[in-house]
Amino acid sequence: MSADTSSLADTSSTLVQRRAKHWRLLAPLLAAALVGLGYWGLRWWWYTLHHVSTDDARVKGRLITLSAQVPGRLVVLSVEEGQRVRQGELIARLQPDEYEAQVALHAAALEAARSQLASAEAELELARTTAIGAVERSDAALGISLSQLAEAEKAAALEAERVKASLREKEAAVEEAKARLSGAKATLDKAAVDLERARRLFADGVIAAQQRDQAAAAYDLALAQYQSAQEALNKSQALLAMAQAESRRVQLLLDNVRTRQRQVLESEALKKLASAEWQRVRKQEEVVKHLQAKVQEAEARLALARLRLAETTLTSPVDGVVSQVIADAGEYVQPGQPIVIVHDPRDVWIEANIEETHIRKVRVGQPVEIAVDAYPDRTFHGTVAQIGTATRSEFALIPVGSASAHFIKVTQRIPVRIAVANPEGLLKPGMMVVVGIRVK
Repeated sequence: MSADTSSLADTSSTLVQRRAKHWRLLAPLLAAALVGLGYWGLRWWWYTLHHVSTDDARVKGRLITLSAQVPGRLVVLSVEEGQRVRQGELIARLQPDEYEAQVALHAAALEAARSQLASAEAELELARTTAIGAVERSDAALGISLSQLAEAEKAAALEAERVKASLREKEAAVEEAKARLSGAKATLDKAAVDLERARRLFADGVIAAQQRDQAAAAYDLALAQYQSAQEALNKSQALLAMAQAESRRVQLLLDNVRTRQRQVLESEALKKLASAEWQRVRKQEEVVKHLQAKVQEAEARLALARLRLAETTLTSPVDGVVSQVIADAGEYVQPGQPIVIVHDPRDVWIEANIEETHIRKVRVGQPVEIAVDAYPDRTFHGTVAQIGTATRSEFALIPVGSASAHFIKVTQRIPVRIAVANPEGLLKPGMMVVVGIRVK
């Protein structure tokens, strides 16, 4: 009994010693683990205090899809996937024969339209020159005719007035001469009677010869006065006849006025004809405008044909890399069909989706630390460039709303764009990253 008790005591002592030895070995390890956990916990707490982080982030870039703009057979495809290209470098070419023919056809149509336009413009210039000359000549002729008519009317009016006054004067002179002749005739008749009586009385011895002689002298004087009056009447009548003859000259002048009036009418008719020439000019101007429109239309068609011909050649819009080749040489492609996708490896950014509960801490310009799964030993740096104006769910095909009876509140995320330098081209579009935005 004592031996068993002694054995059990020895066994217990041995177990206690072993446990004590194990604790002496584990205690430092546990202490180190606790210190390490405390350190990393403190670091995590400190990091979360000064950073907003998320692993819902990836590298983005501008993937440019080069598509066919015109239908045709792809005869040249000069790039492969992963190949570097420079801006303006040939990527692909469609068969250009049909489009070259269209360019030639529209170029010929343009030349024909320009030729028609040049001919119409020459005709318009000739018609305009002719119309201007005709109008100027008709204006000059009308002016001359009006001037001559005015002069003829003035001359006729003056001559008619002069002849009228002369006729009145000559008629008055004839009447006066007739009156004088009548008086002289009466005096002559009386002198003849006195002379006859004086002769009878002288023959009877009643009067002396002297008285008879005086009666004869008085008769001779009356006869002379009568003859003078007769001559004056004849002269006055002759002058009146001459004045009446001059009235026929007035008629000639009036005939000249009528002739000038007809000339004025003819000049006015010529001016109307000259004015009618401008109607021809207007019509020709309309023809020129129509042909100008045809030329512009032909130019537009030619420009469109040249554009379509140019669109048979696809060149790289950027210095970059061929991401994907979609079509094959010899394939017939349609407008809008993708052929090649290229992108610039240096033109990348990070798009991170930050929870709405943390977005209030984020500001544009804050520094960002970026961890990339592909390069775990390297940290990239960037800057907050833009904060989104709506959550991602708003751009979903079916936006999340609260109209459903089964509503579950989900923390939404807002996109934040982070600018990052990529000079070595290590960051590829689509890579997943973890970002930490330093907010304090």
